[in-house]
Amino acid sequence: MGPWPVHIVSELPPAPSPKRDDFQTKLLSFLQQEGKSLADIHNIAPPTPTVNAELVKAINSLVQKCNIVSPVETQSYRKLRTFSGLTPAPSGEDEYDVWAEHVSHILEEWQCSDSLKKQKLVECLRGTASDIVRFVKIENPSATSGDYLSALETAFGNTESASDLLVRYKSTFQEEGEKLSAYILKLDKLLHVVLRKKGIDYSDMNRLRIQQIIRGALPTDMVALRLRMTHKLREPPSFAELLKEVREEENMVYNRNTAKATVALSAVASTTTSSNETEIEVLKKEIMGLKSAVTQLSSAAVVPAPAEPSKLHSLAVTPSADKVVPAKSGGGATYFCYQCGEDGHFQRYCRNEENLRKVNQRLIKMTRPKGNFTGAQ
Repeated sequence: MGPWPVHIVSELPPAPSPKRDDFQTKLLSFLQQEGKSLADIHNIAPPTPTVNAELVKAINSLVQKCNIVSPVETQSYRKLRTFSGLTPAPSGEDEYDVWAEHVSHILEEWQCSDSLKKQKLVECLRGTASDIVRFVKIENPSATSGDYLSALETAFGNTESASDLLVRYKSTFQEEGEKLSAYILKLDKLLHVVLRKKGIDYSDMNRLRIQQIIRGALPTDMVALRLRMTHKLREPPSFAELLKEVREEENMVYNRNTAKATVALSAVASTTTSSNETEIEVLKKEIMGLKSAVTQLSSAAVVPAPAEPSKLHSLAVTPSADKVVPAKSGGGATYFCYQCGEDGHFQRYCRNEENLRKVNQRLIKMTRPKGNFTGAQ
């Protein structure tokens, strides 16, 4: 092989000037055209403001103090209900179960430090309850408000264990005549007692509630029947959602039953009215038929001798009289009023109340055959 070739690299070209040099060149050329210099630029530009270091330090200190004191701590929290632990509860105090449920709920809602919760809890205690919390604080200076409530639960709460309370909860059933909404409230109150005893977790409350409602509700309750059909199709609802749904369903069922009862009463009233009207119409038709029969019988009978003027006068009505003077029957003849069925006057002079039934009976007696033949009276 021949000798290796040698290549000599020439000197690198100079690097291009940065953009800063281009800007400076352009600036100098512009000033030269305008007849100005760099000193003139410093005179035209405003001076840079100086920052006061002491002012910055004061603002920083104020911000740190505001961060230390939380705005939640500055809120005013009302005093809790008083509790002394005496039995029976004095006037103005609640029983322990009611008081503990209220205080537990309030302390959970308060967005403040645990030291403020302990302070408010100690302020509302009196007598034996205050002594118990003081003993807990002596034994454990770092005790929390939850420890205070646990000590009070041990001293004044239900002696049943959490497992016994859970068994009692699962043995609570809806009673006859009890609304499903009232049954849910009763179950939820017992369920919170179990929760306070730490027998269940808060996340399991909705599931246990709907399970017991399905098990313990009456089989004839229509609202509970709908829950049984739909509870597996969705997640267990919360207490507020379930109670709202049940109350709306109960209201709808009540309105439906009320409407049915109103329609039934109206139908019965109309039926009664129509039946009464029908009976009256039948009686009137029978009376008209009997009247025509009596008229035919009277025309076929022998015409009696004309009555004496005195008797004719007795049938007349005196202009000044308020009542009809009853006429005396002569020769054994009997006549009666076709309006009230009484003897002694006629229908056109009658002022008594209409008694169609009695008139009907009188007319039937008159039309019956008399004599010795069959069927005669």
